[in-house]
Formats: sequence, structure tokens, C-alpha cells
Amino acid sequence: MKTINRKPLFLALAGITALGAAGAAQAVGVNPTGLGDALIYPYYTVRGVLTGLVGSDAAYNSLLSVVNSTASAKAVKVRFLEGKNSREVLDFNLYLSAKDVWTTAIIPTTDGAGIFTADKSCTTPTVSSSSAAPTVFVNFAYVGDTGGDTLDRTREGYVEIIEMGDVVGSTAVAVTHVNGVAPCTA
Repeated sequence: MKTINRKPLFLALAGITALGAAGAAQAVGVNPTGLGDALIYPYYTVRGVLTGLVGSDAAYNSLLSVVNSTASAKAVKVRFLEGKNSREVLDFNLYLSAKDVWTTAIIPTTDGAGIFTADKSCTTPTVSSSSAAPTVFVNFAYVGDTGGDTLDRTREGYVEIIEMGDVVGSTAVAVTHVNGVAPCTA
């Protein structure tokens, strides 16, 4: 009968387990309260849908809201990416007051898509407040790739929202709402 030396086997298994635990590092995590520093909205679309009436076509709108649930003003990067090759079609910085909510609508345009907001939070560059003249998505990042150059590609995609940090001092004052409107002076 053969006997197995269990000590080397135990040490080998412990070493493999330690290596596995070391490889489990993550770039983005969720803290115990369920809040994080990055958010990816998985899908937006403004493609048309047949409504059942002959010759009629209705478009989808995608609505988006971002909530700052903290007591600090925040600077946030907002990026819209098209759905074929994940190329950026619009980006801007959003500044949120403490406990602020920012909303926008992604709507169809003649050639592609764009956004507008009735929200009074600060953005750089400024995002349109008119649904008749939205801030339009652009095709600069994907012209010449294999997916085609038209703005139709902007009609569906996804949104990345990444916290850049807390805003303090005079900038925090400039982005904090007074009677529902942020001064946006800094």
C-alpha cells in the first residue's frame, strides 16, 4: 500500500489558491453601499418602429438620468458611443451639485441622433436645451473605418459616465444650484 505525503499536496494547493486570489484584482469595484465611480448604460436607440398605420413611422427616444447621491459637487465625464465599433460620437463634462439629478433625452435627427436637456446643471461644452435644435452626434471618430461613414450609426449605441472627482472651492459654488439653476460662472 502506498502512502501519500499530504504536506506537499497541501502546500501546492495553498499556493495555487494564493495565486488565484492575487489574480482577482479589479479596476472598478462596487463599494458596500452599492455606489461606484463609473456607469455604463448598456443601450440607447432612436431607431424608428412601425406603428401599424400605413406609411407611418414613430421613432424611439432614449431617456437618461444621472444622480449624484453624495453631499459633494461632482465633475463627471459623459461619453456617447455608437453601436457598431464603439466609436465616440459625443462627449462633455457634466458638473452636478450635491444631491443633484441631471436628465437628457437622446432623440432622432434628420441624419442620426442628438441630445437635449431641460436640466440647468453645468456642462462643458454646453448641451442644447432645445429639442428642435439638439446637440448632434458626430462621425469624426469613425470616418474611414469598416462600419460606414454615415450618421445613421449614431442612432444606437451606449453611454459611459465616469466620475472625475469632487468639485471644491469657487468651482463648487459655480456649479451649485440656486433656486433650481446653477450659475455656471467658473
